[in-house]
Amino acid sequence: MSAFVTAMRVVGDLDDEFYRDERQRDVWNEAAAVGFQLFLWAAFLAAAVLPWVAGTVGAWTALGVLVVAVGISAATLGFARHRDVDLHATATLSKPRLALALVLYAVGVVGIVARLMVPNSDSPVSTWWGIAVGAAVGAAAAAYAIAAARRRRARFEAEED
Repeated sequence: MSAFVTAMRVVGDLDDEFYRDERQRDVWNEAAAVGFQLFLWAAFLAAAVLPWVAGTVGAWTALGVLVVAVGISAATLGFARHRDVDLHATATLSKPRLALALVLYAVGVVGIVARLMVPNSDSPVSTWWGIAVGAAVGAAAAAYAIAAARRRRARFEAEED
């Protein structure tokens, strides 16, 4: 077992006797999934609102919230991947809730950038060029990630048949 999986097992207290009962484990897994999704929605909503409502302090707070959300998401996906479960292989990327989450995330990122970079910049025009280039690179990365997810899903479906 890798150090990462061992650390995640300690964090999740997965060796507790509680997890030996299958029903309790299943119910807890569902509850944890609901809690994780609730955390992500709250983080995206807070990140979308804080920069616009609370100014620079809100932008720094929103940045911290997004960093924590991304870190927790990466740890969750990494743990599943280390246990040979690829959550992206069976996920559908065309859900309306995904679009809403991406919109909230984008509003938050734009608010953070607008509050933290533009007012303090000596040359706002160059900052907006940087934002445009960053958006283009981000869109390209997103397109690559979507294509990779589709390839994984196709490979997963081919292995199932």
